Amino acid sequence: MTLMGTFRVCGFVVAATVALMLSSAAATEPLPKTEAPVKMITEMLYPTVMIDTGRGGVGSGTVIFSDRRSHKSKDIWSLVITNFHVVKNAVSIHKEFDPKQGKEIQKETRRPVHVRLWDYNDFSTAVGTTGRIGRIVAWDKGRDLALLRLDDQERVIEHVAVLWDTQDGGPYLFQTTWAIGSGLGNPPYPTQGLLSGIAGKDQQGKSLYLSSAPIIFGNSGGSLWAFSTRRDTYEMIGVPSMISGYGWGSIVPHMAWSRPIGEIREFLSDNDFGFVFGEGT
Repeated sequence: MTLMGTFRVCGFVVAATVALMLSSAAATEPLPKTEAPVKMITEMLYPTVMIDTGRGGVGSGTVIFSDRRSHKSKDIWSLVITNFHVVKNAVSIHKEFDPKQGKEIQKETRRPVHVRLWDYNDFSTAVGTTGRIGRIVAWDKGRDLALLRLDDQERVIEHVAVLWDTQDGGPYLFQTTWAIGSGLGNPPYPTQGLLSGIAGKDQQGKSLYLSSAPIIFGNSGGSLWAFSTRRDTYEMIGVPSMISGYGWGSIVPHMAWSRPIGEIREFLSDNDFGFVFGEGT
């Protein structure tokens, strides 16, 4: 009998359910004359980071904000979105006796994770990384999303992802999609496909997008993109989270499931980070 399943990708470990680890405005300066697709590279590839929890697994993430949170704040907020299962080993919840209350209470501990920002030559070659400490400022196990704030509060990150504006409609079936992440621990790289489904559900009933842009172990927490002709911008529409599988451990990389932009926006808003897409301060 053939069994159908969905596999998560996190680091390089495959289990019965395999753990899968997948706003910068448009450039204001004239693009250089080159054969390289500079707009695609700077808007989609450059915001992608690698996340290392320090326990043998790596995943991906995307810079979605890097600026002052409001005109009153002197500190820079640089925020990276990823999957919760990418950083779940850095979150622990345990019971501890509280002498003031005279009973056991639950306490949460969040360890910092290592975030690698990539440096490139000639828009093509990854030549090294710049390390940052990332601290988990929000997480949602049900949505499989987590948000990190980088410790560096003085320097703005130049290339930041633009989130798809759902108020204008879309994204739509048959739109070309690109998935970007650190598959198998490599420097971030893109794959291309189509948006194949927008009504998927996980086992908890949470929404998922289906895309034929292949992903593999290490892509979790990365990014799924589509091009907005209305805004002339490559915009993030999802966070790759799972891949389909069948039999005993066989995967189907081109059946890739992502947490959709609507869930991402709700997650940010619910945790008081709506300022990322212009909601509040």
